[in-house]
Amino acid sequence: MTPARPAVRGGARYAAARRPTSSTQDSSLRWQILFLIVAGAFAVHANGLGNGFIYFDDPEGVVDNVSIREFSGTNIAHWFTTPLQFMYTPLVYVSYAIDYLFGHGAIGMYHFTNLILHLANVALVFLLVRRLTERGFLACFVAVAFAIHPVNVDTVAWISARSNLLATLFSLAALLVYLRYITSQRRQSLAWSVVLFGLAALSKSTAVALPLVLFLVDHVQGRRPSRRVFLEKIPFLVIAAITILVALNVRQDVVPQHGYTVVDRILLTCSALVNHLVQSVYPFHLSLAYEYPHTPLPWYLYLFPFVLAAGTAALWLVRPARRIIVFGLGFFAVTIAPTQAVLLIDGYHANRYAYLPYLGLFLIAGYFTDTALRHRGRRLRVGAIGATAVFAIVFATLTVIRNTAWRNTETIMSDAIAKEPGVAFTYNSRGIARFRDGNYTDATADFERTAELDPDFVLAHHYLGLIKYYDRDYTGALSELDYEVSRLPTFAAAYSERGKVKIALRDYPGAYADLSTAIAYDPQLAEAYYSRGAAGIGLGNPRGAISDLNAAIGLIPQYADAYYQRGVAESRLGDTGAACADWKAAVSLGNPDANRSLADNHCAG
Repeated sequence: MTPARPAVRGGARYAAARRPTSSTQDSSLRWQILFLIVAGAFAVHANGLGNGFIYFDDPEGVVDNVSIREFSGTNIAHWFTTPLQFMYTPLVYVSYAIDYLFGHGAIGMYHFTNLILHLANVALVFLLVRRLTERGFLACFVAVAFAIHPVNVDTVAWISARSNLLATLFSLAALLVYLRYITSQRRQSLAWSVVLFGLAALSKSTAVALPLVLFLVDHVQGRRPSRRVFLEKIPFLVIAAITILVALNVRQDVVPQHGYTVVDRILLTCSALVNHLVQSVYPFHLSLAYEYPHTPLPWYLYLFPFVLAAGTAALWLVRPARRIIVFGLGFFAVTIAPTQAVLLIDGYHANRYAYLPYLGLFLIAGYFTDTALRHRGRRLRVGAIGATAVFAIVFATLTVIRNTAWRNTETIMSDAIAKEPGVAFTYNSRGIARFRDGNYTDATADFERTAELDPDFVLAHHYLGLIKYYDRDYTGALSELDYEVSRLPTFAAAYSERGKVKIALRDYPGAYADLSTAIAYDPQLAEAYYSRGAAGIGLGNPRGAISDLNAAIGLIPQYADAYYQRGVAESRLGDTGAACADWKAAVSLGNPDANRSLADNHCAG
């Protein structure tokens, strides 16, 4: 059946491929339905609130990130001038700091915030689709699919995927306000849409796709291309261009995969897209990351571009749904493109890349389901209801199960290794967890496997260096860290750890230089100040050492070792009273060496 001709509101707003809805629709019922959807989303994701940190970005971003522990001018300046995990995402810093303010570092607070952000996104999806299409069922369908789809667990359950949640939040809000602008033609609404897009870009660089989505919104709303339509996008395009330049400047932690031709890269991108399409309806055997095939590529990959083209052509032939199909496929392609534009630079593709893009596919699926429910044939209506119910139950169940895989680093990385054994970073992350548990033997095996799979995975050498340092193999540790510094010349932690090794080798001038470099790249790195203080003592500069140790204690007030070393520096200056006070503080905080210093210096009390 051909849908009713789109209606015009205020000469600008068009509704695409829909039947007009009643203007007297009960708004109270609409909000009740939205509440039930959000409550259902909370229920299926709630078992993830008790999960732990994941030693893949979580340590650097949250656990060991002292800058998020206080709102201060220095820290705020740090958030907006220093990349987080080689990405410029200052609003992620801000959100972590809010979590720390209210949760005092409790893991559950970070997970709770992730879930709240997801629920907010669910609500925005409902409102966006409702305003875009004016079909109530379609809004419900897309919101429910987005809320409970198992693929989205990898964004909600991982604290370090906060950037994805925030960027989606601001992007959806920007689209809603842009739709209001189309209706009202008020410049104030357009300006607010630009501001919200800027906030999305400050959350994650992949938000740069939004300006192209605005053109798709124009299309589905029936706005014809014009000079005015293009000019109103210029502020969005300027922000997108700046975001791209910043992202390219700070992303120095990865090395592009070798051995792939341009044709290979196109085929692998098509393969990733096909995988995402399949998982949208068959979300089984999910993994944290998916390995790209090695060369020579298997023959079936050459079919994927034709499969994608044929599927698009088949949907294009459904004339009544063409506007929705163009918008849905365009939305999916445009928003997932930034994750593929770097062409395999991470060496894998992941579920979290599809968090926002899946909305386009859900919209198409919802449109056809809605159309079936409106059909005169009873069997078709019953079949549509049954299929929708089955998918909802299966997806909700799989989401609950998927959350259990994210219990901790060992569970999620072992799950990923069992399903995709060729992805280097999963071994590295499991190795970090084992390293932190003191299981150096298994950690070493994981790091060596990481380097074997990907010789350019520099972080594995970082931890191999730490293990060798703890095993007192200082020469071996120095070799690993020298390699890391050569590959990541702006990585503060690498210089900090190499400085510690040089202190152990009594190369105090070299240690002092490395630790100064670490501080220059990351002024919030408390351990670098502590180690430079130790190097200063070794160089016979106790006053400089005290200054560095003061900085370390300022960043971490409970830094027991820093109090101990400051006591050593003060004793070198003959200030026994201050030294004894610091050693007492060190003892109370758990430093065992301070007891001997208290006894040797006859400290009272």
